[in-house]
Amino acid sequence: MAITHDVDEVLRSLGKYGRFQIFQYVYNQICLLPVVFPVLIFVFIGNIPNFRCRDISIITWNGEEISTNSSDVQIQYHKCDVTVQVNQSNTVGVSQLSCVNGYDYEGPETVVTEWNLVCNREGLGAMSTTMVMVGQTLGASLFTPMADKYGRKVMVYTTFISMTVCTLLGAIVPWFAVFVILRFLIGAFQQGFGLSLAALCIELFPAECRGPMIYITCIVWSLSISSIPLLTYFLRNVSWRYTMLAAGLTGFHCIGTRWILEESPRWLVANNKTKELRAWISRAAKCNGKKPSAILELSNVNSSLNAVKSLIGGGDDELQNSKDHTTNETYTFLEIFRKRHILLTSMIVWIVWFVNSLTYYGIFLTSGTMTGNRFLNFFINGVIEIPSLFVCMYTANRFGRKKTCAVFHAIAGISLVLSAILLTLRDRTSLIDGFSAFFNFMGKFGISGSFATIFLYTPEIYPTNLRSAGYGMASAAARIGGMLSPFTTMFAAWIQWGPGVVFGSLSIVVCILFLWLPETSGRELPTNLEDLTDFYVIKGKQPKK
Repeated sequence: MAITHDVDEVLRSLGKYGRFQIFQYVYNQICLLPVVFPVLIFVFIGNIPNFRCRDISIITWNGEEISTNSSDVQIQYHKCDVTVQVNQSNTVGVSQLSCVNGYDYEGPETVVTEWNLVCNREGLGAMSTTMVMVGQTLGASLFTPMADKYGRKVMVYTTFISMTVCTLLGAIVPWFAVFVILRFLIGAFQQGFGLSLAALCIELFPAECRGPMIYITCIVWSLSISSIPLLTYFLRNVSWRYTMLAAGLTGFHCIGTRWILEESPRWLVANNKTKELRAWISRAAKCNGKKPSAILELSNVNSSLNAVKSLIGGGDDELQNSKDHTTNETYTFLEIFRKRHILLTSMIVWIVWFVNSLTYYGIFLTSGTMTGNRFLNFFINGVIEIPSLFVCMYTANRFGRKKTCAVFHAIAGISLVLSAILLTLRDRTSLIDGFSAFFNFMGKFGISGSFATIFLYTPEIYPTNLRSAGYGMASAAARIGGMLSPFTTMFAAWIQWGPGVVFGSLSIVVCILFLWLPETSGRELPTNLEDLTDFYVIKGKQPKK
């Protein structure tokens, strides 16, 4: 007979918002600041300033060298080439030359100016950000199954330390190739760190607390993103290396994370870590002013009465003998592909994550191309997430995850398409540009609300020992969209309204796909595959209420 471990009841008995859990949660939020930097910081350290070809003093014409100061030579400097006009023997010749002496840039040094990532090398800048996304795909695929197998905590502190070290090294390396490799590693470690941290967060509270705590996390995420333009604004007149160094130093506390964070109680239950679970409950109860013995009595870790008694009495022998009665199954990510209903739901969720990531990062990365101040545009794109999250906090539990996410996608889709239409008008005025920017910000409002809701929804459709793997695969799908997002800046330079049409159309398509997703609002996190039965419509039957 299957047993559902009522971890939620134990967490309620400890106090849903006990000091122990809140301390863990607050430190979890502090760790978000270094998570936001790897991708989005390139908007500023990789900014392309005004530039033109550097002056040429000598040119070769018909096999002979001619000074550009000669009265017979007229020269025009452009961004990526030089137009030379030579008048010799009453014959005028015109030629286009490359920037043989390099480029002259305005403003402080950026990644672009140091390694000349302009003109035919412009794509290398976007490629370095894409490599972060490729690294994130690897990290999501590699570290999340390891978090399910070895624990959330060990993955958090090892990847956190590794990410911080790579970020600091990225601030000092003199070679672009090494910089790109470090960006790849930063992406991999950042994803392992962020997803393991998210699993720790969501598994710390009972069902009724998950929504508020996740949305508070999203608000902290938005505030962390909004700190990027503030930091870069104060460092705007110095080399990009100081900005990169400052980003790395936000994770200085990684050396103490191992001793600050506690393991997830749900992971301890799911993996029969009874001794560690008892110690976790005892520490939490002591910190929260509760009686450990009374709470241990509620922890249904085993099906036999002797096992429960051994928990209360402190004996481990009988507990060890009762493991055969537990139903803590170990799954691999392949289980997702073996169950048709889980696979259908997962595929739709992956599409949603893909569209969300492409649109979310695409809007951020193109904020520097919008009219107005790039620091202000980025800041508004960050803080506009906060009101969308307050709306989510009200609607996700009241109307359900599905409807909330679909409505936000509709807002994003319609707004971004309207913004793109305004950009196609021939006689554009400052008022029209203002409305276009407004609709662009509304698109960001919508996609942020959708991202927060799908972030809450995704772990609720997987059992405990598949949760991190499910999160990881959804995140890997998002990374595919993220890999494409850095090139939206180049796309916008070619067709200014293009990104808005693509983002908006995809968001509208996603609204339709939500019809095939199950609702998870108000349900306890599933422990095993059998707990998922009620989530799906099987053989034409409606799920149980």
